[in-house]
Amino acid sequence: MTYNTFEVELSHVNRLLGINIDEAKARECASKMGLTFLKQEGDKMLIEFPPTRSDILHPCDIVEDIGIGYGFNNIEKVFPDTNTVGGFQPNNVFADMLRQELAQAGYIEQLTFSLISFKDNYELMRLPVAMDECVRLSNPKTIEFEMVRTSLLPGLLKCLQGNKKEPIPQKVFELSDCVVLADENSETGARNVRKLAALVCDQTANFQVIHGLLDLLMCKVGGKMHDDYKLEENETDPRFLTRRGVSIMLKGVKVGSIGVLHPEVLAHYELKYPVSAIEMDFDPLFDHFKSTQ
Repeated sequence: MTYNTFEVELSHVNRLLGINIDEAKARECASKMGLTFLKQEGDKMLIEFPPTRSDILHPCDIVEDIGIGYGFNNIEKVFPDTNTVGGFQPNNVFADMLRQELAQAGYIEQLTFSLISFKDNYELMRLPVAMDECVRLSNPKTIEFEMVRTSLLPGLLKCLQGNKKEPIPQKVFELSDCVVLADENSETGARNVRKLAALVCDQTANFQVIHGLLDLLMCKVGGKMHDDYKLEENETDPRFLTRRGVSIMLKGVKVGSIGVLHPEVLAHYELKYPVSAIEMDFDPLFDHFKSTQ
């Protein structure tokens, strides 16, 4: 039941609240809120608050109380020195456009966990664990959340696994961020990589369906087959069946993969029907879309 104190600068109070009051007025406003004004040294005020005020955790809470005591309605309304017009980030607008196209193509959007286990992200996808790529949790509370995902496909496969009793075909997609390690000069040591992934689960592989989705997306971003993008055979990706997995090349740079998932991957997620998948990096698509405008 001890009383605690915070030191607050009067100039800081006036700056945050947009008012101009003196020490006497600040004392009066604090008193209205049950705060005790102990002393003032120059611009600094020492204010005491009772143990019943468990909501006061920071000097900013003292400033807020002084503002309430002053009366927010008494603060003069003024125009800011600089006027700006708010707007959406262009890449987020483009992402919403892609979501609309995917939804109109019959795909259902999923929102999966950003945290995942090493087993789900690598082993169940027949990939070697790449510690030099992934961001690991130093003290995971559960084995389900050991790292930040580097791919959207495991989360989508878990969605199919949880809906095995639903009728087929099932077509799902996700457009969200993954995280990979960055160079040491970056502020956080990691960087976000936004990706787009989609799955088609049916009685047959239906590769032509997922390939049609790729053509649709490329058409919307202004990409022309053979001129801007093409498919190149990729026999090194163990997630796909041999000769059924290809790389998506945009302007000569690999931007994703598309193909029929390997039966072992499907067995790991208890899926008895073939699944075709596509996963692409978002930024190259956005950059190409901007270049065509």
